[in-house]
Amino acid sequence: MPKVLKVVSHSPAETQALGQKLAAMLREPNVVVLSGELGAGKTVFVKGLAEGLGVKNDKVLSPTFSFVHEYHGNSDLFHFDLYRMSDISELKEIGWEDYLERDGLTVIEWGEKAAGLLPSKYYSINFEILNESEREIDVELVTK
Repeated sequence: MPKVLKVVSHSPAETQALGQKLAAMLREPNVVVLSGELGAGKTVFVKGLAEGLGVKNDKVLSPTFSFVHEYHGNSDLFHFDLYRMSDISELKEIGWEDYLERDGLTVIEWGEKAAGLLPSKYYSINFEILNESEREIDVELVTK
C-alpha cells in the first residue's frame, strides 16, 4: 500500500466498497484513525471494512454512546467512536491500551481526540465532503 492514496468516492456504495477492498491491506499496523466532519462517510467506510473482514455489515453501527463495538468475523474489528468523549481518561477506563494490542483491526472515528494515546504507527484516513454525493478519501501511513 502506498504511503498516500487519494480516492474520490461518488456514492456511499463506493465508499463502502473502498473499505471492503482495503480491509485485507490494513493489517500492519492494525490501527486506523478516521477523521472528517459528521456525515462524511466514516461509518459507511467501516461497514466496508467489516464486510472485508467477514462481518455482516448490517450489524455495524456507530458506537457513539458506548465508545467501542466489537465485531467478530474472519478477523476481529474493534470500532471506536470518540465524538462524544469529554476526557481522554475515559479511554483508560475501557481498556484502550488492551484494544490496541489485540489481534484484529482497531478503527477509531474522531481519533484525533486521542492523539497522545495513538500508537507510533497507524493509518490515517481523512474524509472530505466535496458535495452531496462525493467524498475525497485520503489514506496515509503515519509513523511517529
